[in-house]
Formats: sequence, C-alpha cells, structure tokens
Amino acid sequence: MKNNKFLLAFSVAIALAATIVVSCNKKFDEPPFSNVDPNITVNTTIKALKAKHTVSGAYDDITTDVTIAGVVVADDKSGNIYKNLYIQDTSGAITLLLDANSLYGTYPVGRRVFINCKGLTVTDYNGMIQLGIKANINGSPSVEGIPSSVISKYLTGGTFNNPVVAKQVTVSQLGTNMQDPNLGTLIQLSNYEFVKGDISKTFADTSQYKNSTNITINDCSGTAGIIIRSSGYANFAAVKPPSGNGTIAAIYTIFSTTKQLVLRDTSDIKFTGARCNLFEEDFNAYATTGTTAAVIPGWKNIMETGDVPYTLAAFSGSVFPKISAFTSAALPTTNISTWLISPEISLPTGTTPKLSFTCSRRYTAGTFKVYVSTNFTGANVSTATWTLITTVPAGTATVFTPFELFGPFSLLTYAGQKINIGFRYEAPAGTAAGTVGTYEPDDIKIKI
Repeated sequence: MKNNKFLLAFSVAIALAATIVVSCNKKFDEPPFSNVDPNITVNTTIKALKAKHTVSGAYDDITTDVTIAGVVVADDKSGNIYKNLYIQDTSGAITLLLDANSLYGTYPVGRRVFINCKGLTVTDYNGMIQLGIKANINGSPSVEGIPSSVISKYLTGGTFNNPVVAKQVTVSQLGTNMQDPNLGTLIQLSNYEFVKGDISKTFADTSQYKNSTNITINDCSGTAGIIIRSSGYANFAAVKPPSGNGTIAAIYTIFSTTKQLVLRDTSDIKFTGARCNLFEEDFNAYATTGTTAAVIPGWKNIMETGDVPYTLAAFSGSVFPKISAFTSAALPTTNISTWLISPEISLPTGTTPKLSFTCSRRYTAGTFKVYVSTNFTGANVSTATWTLITTVPAGTATVFTPFELFGPFSLLTYAGQKINIGFRYEAPAGTAAGTVGTYEPDDIKIKI
C-alpha cells in the first residue's frame, strides 16, 4: 500500500513537472508582441494634423482628443535615423520624435501605430513638420522627443508586417512647401545614378567627428538631381555608393528649400543597370591644384608649346580643369598650345554616340577647340590625326560666363572605334596678358 501511494505521488509529481515544462516552453515560444490592432478610435488623418501647423517655426499645441494612426515606413535600425520614426497613412506622413534608442525593436518598419496626440505639439524643423513634446530649453520653447518613460501614454503598437510600398514619383513632383504630401513619405525614383564624382566617396563622414554628408544622384537627363544626406553614425557610412543605374527608395525630406533624401538602408538602392553615359567626367573626385599642373587619372595634360598647363579649380562646389596664359612667362615670344586629352573611349558598333560638355570662359584672345582622334598613342599629340568637333566661343572681358552646355555633337562616324577627345587651348605669341582667354571645361559626357 505504501508502495502504491509512493508510485501515485511520484506519477503526479512527474505529470506536474511535465505540465510546468510544457507551459514554460509554450510561453517561451509565444511572440513578444500581440499582432492585433488595439480597439482605438482614429478621428483624424496625418494630413489634417499637419494642417494645424501653418506658420514655420511656430509651436501648435494639441489640447483636444486627437488620434492618428499610420504605418512605420522608416525606423532607426541602420543608425541613419536617430530617435524618431516616420509614420505614414494614406494622406501623408509625419516625423514622430521619441527620446529612446533601438526603436525598431518595438516599432519596426511595417508596424501600425496609434498616436494619442493630446498633450503633444506640432512644429517644424527647417520645413519638416514634426510631432513631439513641448519643452523649454535654456528659456526658449522647443519640441523634443517624447521621454521613454511616457511613450506608452502616447504611442500604442498595432499589427506587424503591414505592406510598405514606396510611392513612385519624379523629382519635379516633390515640393518644398512644408504641407507637401510627399514630405516624410517613402518615395521611389527610377532611372537614377550617383554622379560620377561621388562614386569614389562614402555615404558619410567616418572620421571621429562623424559628420553628416551629402552626395548626389541624377537622372539620365542630368536635370533632376537630388542629394542624399546620410549620418556618420549610419552602419553604412563607410560604404561607397554603387556605380550603376536603377531605382532608389528613400524618405523624402527638405532642409528649408533644399530637397533631400534620407536612406533607410543601402538595400533600398537598386543601381544594377548600365549607367546613362558611355563616358563621363565631372572632375569632382579630385582636389584643386592651384597653379600646379593637374594630374587626372587616365587624362593627358600636355604642354605642346609654351609653359601653360591645365590646373584644377573649384567654384560653387564643383571642381573643373582651368587654363589661362595670363601669368605665362613664355607668352611674349612663344605660341601657347596645351592639350587636355581624355582616356581612350570605346564606342560600340550600332550606336549613335554623342558628345557634350559645359564650359565657362572669360576674356577674348586665343582659342579653345575640341577634337577627336582615333590614333593618339598617349604621348605625342603632333603625330596623331585630330578632327575638329567644335570651337568654343570666347568670353567677355567683364565677367565669367556661366557653365554653358555645348553639344550634343554626333560621333556616329566613330562607332565601333576607340577614340580620344582633346581640348586644345591656344594663345598666339605676343598676346597681351590682360586679354588672353581663360577656359574652364567640365561635365564631359558621351551618351549612346
């Protein structure tokens, strides 16, 4: 009898232990968040909420029961977004400021969130409307991130994995008015690529100061560029941009009237196609050289006669070759002839390649001509055959001209061949230094 009681007690203990183990395992396997929307009534849209803010720099306190809902379209997972989320509904998007880190763990992209706005404030930062909590910083009003201790008072999470689809737009459709419906939304641009000079850079500054950095993408027309601004704290800060062409998805933002994109991650860049141009050079990857002869990889800087080389100069953020015989010691007695010759360029058969470039210039004496050659060997320009493409008009004695576009010039005759493009500067001996021309070619492209 004792043995039976012992066996019965032992069996019960085993059963209880098994139940406890199963219960523990079951609880452990449950998702950390419930994938359902809370029973919260939404009574306005993001667009309507933003419409309350009509004066830039003002602070519009929300004192009534206002509730919005939207899906997270960008979080802080990559480190490029700091202490905020971009929330979007069918009417628009807004930046939500939250004083907490690793927000993506609770509010990842695709999660619907419900925001109790009563007690919060709407303002803008250089045109970007934000939702946060009113604060007083050194005696001045400010809007800061909602403190982590009270986030749950204002923000309630809903379902996960809601579809997040980038809106396909063109840059011309992106406005800079702070009520523009595209601001803060996930947009997509097609047929874009990074400008040539930015391919060799990284997305952001990786020095100890980790500054944010701007790099530029452009479409194949060259007229619809937009900057991408990335933080030095992003986990892709040290990554170089892809060199191809394709689509990009990013959050559209502004800084005053400057349009800019904020990347969620580099996986949103699908630049895997061929670039717009068969050949291109904008010289922005190189440092200025002052009066020292420019050494540009692949290019030849040849002083055929005289003492005037091409140098590299900069203006308004662009770097470009520059040439002038103004300070030449040889000019009084020697003809000046200097060439800047491109790398060898292969033109595919069956194509209709076209050359274009820009050029700024000043003063009138001398000439600046553009040639093409199929037999330049890389050293002696006089032994090659050069065919004139165009002569660039002289400037004026008063001011530099803008960087005027020249071309496109057909290179159809050379399809299927290897060519070099030569930019030749000439100034006759005895030309007065005060009248000799200055030329600054840039943005050299051959399109198919």
